[in-house]
Amino acid sequence: MSDWRMVCEACGHEEPLDTAAWRCPACGGAFGITGPDRLAPAAIDPDAPGLWRYRAILPVPLEAARPLGEGMTPLVPGTLLGRRVLFKLDGLLPTGSFKDRGAAVLVAHLRRLGRQRIIVDSSGNAAAAMAGYSAAAGLACTVYAPASASPGKLVQSRAYGATVVPVEGNREAVAAAAQQAAADDPSAFYASHNWHPVFVEGVKTWLLEVWEQLGQQLPAACFIPTGGGSALIGAWRATTALPGPAPALVAAQPAACAPLVAAVQASTEVTPITPGDTIAEGTRIGAPARPRQMLAAVRETGGWAEAVPEEEIVAALRELWGQGLYVEPTAAVGAAAFRQAVRRGHPIPEGEVVVLLTGSGLKAAPDMVAALLG
Repeated sequence: MSDWRMVCEACGHEEPLDTAAWRCPACGGAFGITGPDRLAPAAIDPDAPGLWRYRAILPVPLEAARPLGEGMTPLVPGTLLGRRVLFKLDGLLPTGSFKDRGAAVLVAHLRRLGRQRIIVDSSGNAAAAMAGYSAAAGLACTVYAPASASPGKLVQSRAYGATVVPVEGNREAVAAAAQQAAADDPSAFYASHNWHPVFVEGVKTWLLEVWEQLGQQLPAACFIPTGGGSALIGAWRATTALPGPAPALVAAQPAACAPLVAAVQASTEVTPITPGDTIAEGTRIGAPARPRQMLAAVRETGGWAEAVPEEEIVAALRELWGQGLYVEPTAAVGAAAFRQAVRRGHPIPEGEVVVLLTGSGLKAAPDMVAALLG
């Protein structure tokens, strides 16, 4: 793995892939990653399980992994406001969300390094993914989660054997508690999906799959729910690995928490905000850890950002459910952004449009779903 390096997005400081640092020790910025990142079709391994077919451009050897069937989720046609789109069904991954992609690769990386215990912070999906893959790999996992997080998601983490520690306050308070716990325990590693670039390298496989599913062609545009940004940045990383023009990457955020949208619209850097209330709890991150990478993903692909109000998220949910696509509220934010872009007449690039559906509706609290159904 000597070809891979961690590179700070803020100051350019470099660390080896095997570093114990989870963020830049020079300035505190988030790491990106460099390494073998051009995917030759001949390098795809059809005999490898799931997303590991792309192991030629993953920073972890397959031998370190304990696959659970992650990867090659369906790409199915559907409609939004009468317009044809393609839905990438990542809610069908083993623990129920796209974060299984990042967890599978990050946990394999930590297992290769001989780590025995990890600490994570999450509102739910990343917790379940990291707990599930830790269980498969034989690692102990402690999850710090918002006390207000969906109970069903935290139960799932406990079922995998993780210790769950609820924390009062916003996502930033939860992250601070997890970071402090890891600092106080030399035997633990802070394995944050919002900070560690190896997680993003796993997530990038969703668009690599789309490329294959479209006959080795990239779509014209992708609408992506965006909180911490791993799905967005992962798509950007995938575009650098593939031939042809990149799709326009559209970052979708709830209007109640849209720091990236504000930065894109004002042509500024991302400024942390205080999140408002939203049913899309997975995107409720007011101070994302990778702001420069998120902006680059949008700007370098000719994409844009949409802030969608709660009523549009609900409308998108109902339209998805009505097509047999049972997703959680966060997963509908990309669909809501597409609907909003169509309504306001924003030009949609000609060609295939992919909407990433990030998480299963089985993650959502039944009483909340019942309330939305009226």
